[in-house]
Amino acid sequence: MIALAVAHNWYTGYHDPVTGYECCEDKKDCGVISSRYVEPLPGGGFNVRTGSKTRYFIPKNRVIESEDSQHHICLSPPFSYIRCFFAPRTEASR
Repeated sequence: MIALAVAHNWYTGYHDPVTGYECCEDKKDCGVISSRYVEPLPGGGFNVRTGSKTRYFIPKNRVIESEDSQHHICLSPPFSYIRCFFAPRTEASR
């Protein structure tokens, strides 16, 4: 479901606005997530599905504007905690 990005240079320096955690701790924890696994919610939050039964709620105050038109997610190993979530400008600024 998650295609981990090869080029991580733009993730560097970003931190979760609530937790303060650095988004990309190593080159394997951030990547593009297909929009079909991302459900925008009223009020600016998102439901994100990363597995057949794994869903996360991302509140609006934790959404970071992505530098492209895609959704991105950074997961903490063993891929059980969302470090950061990026959404396109049109969705992140709702």
